[in-house]
Amino acid sequence: MENPNSAALTMLRIPLEVGKHYTLYSVSETAMTMRREIRTIDVLPEPEFRPAYSGALKGKWRVGTFKERRKRTTYHLDVDVAGTLVIPGILHGVPADHKRWSSFAMSATLNLAATPERIREIVAMNVNPNFANYDRIVAYPHPLNPGSGANGILVYPDAPTSHAVILRMRENLTREDA
Repeated sequence: MENPNSAALTMLRIPLEVGKHYTLYSVSETAMTMRREIRTIDVLPEPEFRPAYSGALKGKWRVGTFKERRKRTTYHLDVDVAGTLVIPGILHGVPADHKRWSSFAMSATLNLAATPERIREIVAMNVNPNFANYDRIVAYPHPLNPGSGANGILVYPDAPTSHAVILRMRENLTREDA
């Protein structure tokens, strides 16, 4: 069925190749950072918009099918194009915060357990030309400390944002500097 709003919805094609391995970093519907290592099985010639609900302008783009590393099931590859990092290859050594520290921030940001420098190296390899959420990438080189006001480190502190968590983190940094 054709989406009546599809003319207003466009995306640049993500250059995926069949049979290649990729690492995807995104934020789930429950505000957790998700890291998936996949192998593409099929790449659609044209991405298909999949609305979150009937007639919505919000949703994900279906770009192909994949298998997760060490799994047998094939899944549709639906991505939030502005918020998903697509990194060629696997085993980059940058897990999500909850995988490294057994705790997570649940802040609807990309929380990665590495130094800001290492995360910038990974982001530089991103092949998704639609990715725009640089403001929402947060480094957690150390375990989350709920008693402390400063936990994560903004990887791109000068990127424009309207994200409430990032604005609060910037405000806390400004207060600490004063």
